[in-house]
Amino acid sequence: MQYLIAFLVTFSFLFAWDKAFSTEINTGNILTNSTFGTGDTTTTTGWSTSGDDGIHTHGEWGFPYQTGMDDTGGVLAFEGHEEDNVYQDVDLVGDGHLTQPEMNQGFTSTMGADVWFWNNIENTLTLKQTVTGADGSVSTQVRDINDHDPSRPGNGGTFTNYTNVYTQGSNTQTDFTVRAEVYNETAGTTYDGSHRGPDVDNVTLNITYQDIPPINEETQDVIDDIDQDIVDIIDDLPEDFDWDNDEIVFEDEYT
Repeated sequence: MQYLIAFLVTFSFLFAWDKAFSTEINTGNILTNSTFGTGDTTTTTGWSTSGDDGIHTHGEWGFPYQTGMDDTGGVLAFEGHEEDNVYQDVDLVGDGHLTQPEMNQGFTSTMGADVWFWNNIENTLTLKQTVTGADGSVSTQVRDINDHDPSRPGNGGTFTNYTNVYTQGSNTQTDFTVRAEVYNETAGTTYDGSHRGPDVDNVTLNITYQDIPPINEETQDVIDDIDQDIVDIIDDLPEDFDWDNDEIVFEDEYT
């Protein structure tokens, strides 16, 4: 019991320290070639597919981007079936984006993509994160974006940004690999081999975590004093003290 009291007081102090002094850090986008090229050049460098049809892209020729969107490079031009997927893997520690202590505190990964549903055919685009720990444990976070506007003219609509958010709590892993994956499914099979799926650009992955400064020497002395004060109080209790029924009265005020 005496150790429990000391632990609870010290833990409460450290919890308050974390909340008061920690700062949320955003890594920014950690994927490569999110714009699928630069200028008028279209490339898929850094991206992979597990399908048999490869990664389909085409250049950008004045698409209806919203304000602030990057319109350089090309776009992913999805066909009508899920096998036409595109993904990229990132190791949080191994690739130098987080240190292990930063990662072990927990983090949030936000996948984003600018998507243009440009026709009147029903499509379902999926943003998927697969988070694999160094021990082999796997978690997935999926967002399905369904679009069907029968009255939309060809090349109608505009690019819209969508996100998919995964939250990882505190952990003891030595690393996590995050796979950011995109694929599309067109209703029916008529367009399985045709580009009737949406155009996708600016696929990103941002990691946020709490940066907690180390406890300085003066603060550590305060923690040590709290521990010692509690031990002294416990030592002064009579040997026949009943932990279940007797009460402890603290004459001094602790802050």
